[in-house]
Amino acid sequence: MKVTKLIFSCIILSTFLISCASTNSNQENSKTQAPDISSEREEKSNSRQDSESDKFIKSLEGINISFTKSPKATNINKNFNSSFDFTVKDKSGNTLANYPLTISYPSSKENGEILYNEIDIKTDANGTYSYTAETPKFSANTTLAVYPTPIDYSDKVIDAAVSYRAEAEWKVKSDIITKGAVLFIWDFNEKNKPINNSYDILSEFRTRGMSMVGNAPINETSYIGKPLSTLYKENYEIIETAYGYLIVGTVKFAKPVAPVDDQYSCTLIADIQAVDMKNGKLIYSSTFEHEARGKNWNACVSKAKEELATTVVDALVYGL
Repeated sequence: MKVTKLIFSCIILSTFLISCASTNSNQENSKTQAPDISSEREEKSNSRQDSESDKFIKSLEGINISFTKSPKATNINKNFNSSFDFTVKDKSGNTLANYPLTISYPSSKENGEILYNEIDIKTDANGTYSYTAETPKFSANTTLAVYPTPIDYSDKVIDAAVSYRAEAEWKVKSDIITKGAVLFIWDFNEKNKPINNSYDILSEFRTRGMSMVGNAPINETSYIGKPLSTLYKENYEIIETAYGYLIVGTVKFAKPVAPVDDQYSCTLIADIQAVDMKNGKLIYSSTFEHEARGKNWNACVSKAKEELATTVVDALVYGL
């Protein structure tokens, strides 16, 4: 009897162990085959976000933002003469009240590069908004932009919103107009020889209402190519700080004038630098290239010089 009981007990124990092993194996298989809930949730979240983004982009269709008023150019440290006013309408021409917009405006300048800030606003009950800029502290020739406020930072949403933007000029003149400047800018001929001071650049400054401008007192061709420090020192000994800036440069032919399509083509290059007469520091340096065409040599060269002068003076007036 004892032997029978022992064998029976062993059978029961073996059956129990096999059952436990089977249960553990099933549990492990069950864990391995369980669905990845977190992955599914992430996919659903991304799907919802894409759906909301698509709805936002769709809602922009027909949106029209337009400026009803914008200020004229001003000077550094002088307020704009008006606010920037704009309105928002839907595709049916109805104004949109309480509509979210983002304003991007020039906020500072570092190493000649303009940086921008953004503010989010909403239109009033009439679908309009009036933005008054702070007193500008730096020169600029750029724009203020307004566009629908994006609902997220995805590229497709931002690109869609910005594509509906409206822009207004933001022009702030440097103090060169009031402080004045002396010019050491020489025109060269096609043989690369200096021939005279640039009359076109001097004349363009005067058309901007700048009375304190003229050729530098030290103005011989022998000074062309000399260090700016030498030009500054020689001129400072005569005029000191009576003028705000010394503008130094050359205007040369990039290549000989040539006939093109029954006209003549002229390409000029101007290398321009500006020095502060208070301390002799170089505060501006740039190269400009411009091509113009005319019916003959004189016509295309005159046109190129006039148009290049406008570009150069614009850059100095709004860039110093």
